[in-house]
Parts: sequence; structure tokens; C-alpha cells
Amino acid sequence: MQLFINTPGTFITQKDECLRLKQKEKVFDISPLKVESLVISNQAMISTQAVALALEHNIDIIFMDSYGNPVGRVWFSKMGSTVLIRRRQLEAMDSPLGLQLVIDMVNQKLTNQNRFLKKLMHARPGREEHFATPIQNIEKAGVDITLCNDGKLESARNRLMGLEGAAGRSYFQCLSKLLPEKYQFQGRSRMPAKDPFNASLNYCYGILYSLVEKACILSGLDPYVGFLHTDNYNKKSLVFDLIEPFRIYGDETVLYLFTGKKIKDEFFDFSDQAVSLNQKGKPVVVEAMNRHLDESIRYRRRNVKRRYIVQHEAHRMANILLADAGTKRPDWLEIKEF
Repeated sequence: MQLFINTPGTFITQKDECLRLKQKEKVFDISPLKVESLVISNQAMISTQAVALALEHNIDIIFMDSYGNPVGRVWFSKMGSTVLIRRRQLEAMDSPLGLQLVIDMVNQKLTNQNRFLKKLMHARPGREEHFATPIQNIEKAGVDITLCNDGKLESARNRLMGLEGAAGRSYFQCLSKLLPEKYQFQGRSRMPAKDPFNASLNYCYGILYSLVEKACILSGLDPYVGFLHTDNYNKKSLVFDLIEPFRIYGDETVLYLFTGKKIKDEFFDFSDQAVSLNQKGKPVVVEAMNRHLDESIRYRRRNVKRRYIVQHEAHRMANILLADAGTKRPDWLEIKEF
């Protein structure tokens, strides 16, 4: 499981080969065998003994800012698999293979958005007109994206991002109108969020970023070598690429929190320029996101938790990069949840 530390003043140490969490008079011990990652936000402290115990059990420790974005991590130093994967990754950056991987990831994102809107539409008989135009826009963007496959990623990059952005605007406008009126929003806002929906969504995406980064490293992929989001940003470009097919997990979690009336104004801190989750809101969003990630869905003819699908697909990307030219390309991104 992923253990989140949200309460300021929490001290994490080691006791009798267990991770011990102390907060004032409260003490909680947990076996490291039950923990996959330790996520720490706010003013928490961790001892070197606890860090060593986590590393012994391949538990990565992730530090997050107040918006839910990972700002650093400590984990075992050995990267997964072979250096050949990273060499092939560099070779693919401006090759037809790199472009095809980008098209696959963006198309899966649009497919997820399209299917989600259709699912929401079927649950709201009589409101089909509200969904018709956004669904049409997303489907058109998907068709146009496949036409960008001319083998040249550099020339296609801006067009791909433009098509993805236009589809995203229609998608989020549609989602906004499904919310209670006081929580409807104008569009995506990131750093900082301008409304409670985007503040919650950004926090969920932050959880996904850490999950995707871990999947990349365990698969032998270099998180900094991306295809759509180039290395000019001096950021984890591949993480920004590979998160795209999985953003739907955050979208679903947050929409159902708001439409299910699980969200309250007291969960947020409001200022003139920004809205952020506070200590009351973060546990609600984190619990909902973890519950969603821990649900098992059908994936390649078996039941798999959503969080493990990220790892499986990162391995499949690595296998694609390793495949010899002229051989059948391994398939990937068969995520048919809806």
C-alpha cells in the first residue's frame, strides 16, 4: 500500500523492524512488508533509521509540496533492467517510433475521456445534448492525431499538443457543468489552482506523477527523456508523457467526489489568487484516490489493481524500445475499463 503522512508534526522512525509513526500521544506501527511507498507532505519528520529500513525493503520515500506535486524522493539506488533501454529511449526521441509512442499515449488519453463522458451521459438520461458536442470534439481530435503520423516528431509536436489541448477544453467544460453550481469552473488551472475542483484534481495528478515516475525507473526507463514533453523543460519529461493515459484515474476520483457531494468548502483555503486543499481536505482526496487505484479491473484477461497497470504498461514501453527493427512490435495501452 501507499502510506500518506499528511498531519504536521508527525515523526516517522523505526522500532523493532517496523515503521513507527508518532504524532503527539498517538503511536502507530506498521510492517514495511505492507508498504510500497511512503508519501510525506507538510511538516513531518523522518529518522535516518526509518529511511534505512524503507530502503532495505525497496520502499521509495516521496516528498510532496502543498499542491500534491512530488518535489523529491529517496529510494534504492539501483535502476531497473538494462542501460540498453535508456540508449534506445534516446534513439527514439526524434524517430518514427517516438512519434508513434506519443500518438498512442495521447490517443489513449482521448479515448479514456470519450468513454468517460459516454458513461456519464448514459447515467443521465435526457441530458444527451449536453454531452454531444464535447464527445464529437474529442473524437475528431483523435482522428486528427492519427493523421500526424508522418514520421517526424519534431514537426508534429506542436500540432499534437494543440489537438490534445482543444479536446481537453471541451472535456473539462463538460465536466464542469455536471458539478453543483457553486463548484463549476472556467477551465483547467494548475499552479496555482483557481477553484476547488482543480485544486483537488492537481493533488490527484501529483499522486499519479509519483506512481508513474516509480514505474519508469523500475522498468529501466529514464524519467527525464520524453517524447512529447521534450527535455528542454529540464523536468521529468517521460513522466509527463506516460501520465497521459492514466490521468483518467484522477478525473474519475475527483468528479465522483464532487457529484457525490463528498466535498465541503471547509476542505479548502481560499485567497484572491489561489485555492488549495487544507488539512481537512487532503485526507479525503487521498483516501478517495487510493481507494480508486486499489480497485481491481479487467486488464488483459485478468483482474489487476489500477495502480499496477501503470507499472505493467511502463514495462511494455520498455519492451517496445528493446524490440529489434523489423520484428512485430509488442502491444501496449490496452486499457479498456469502460
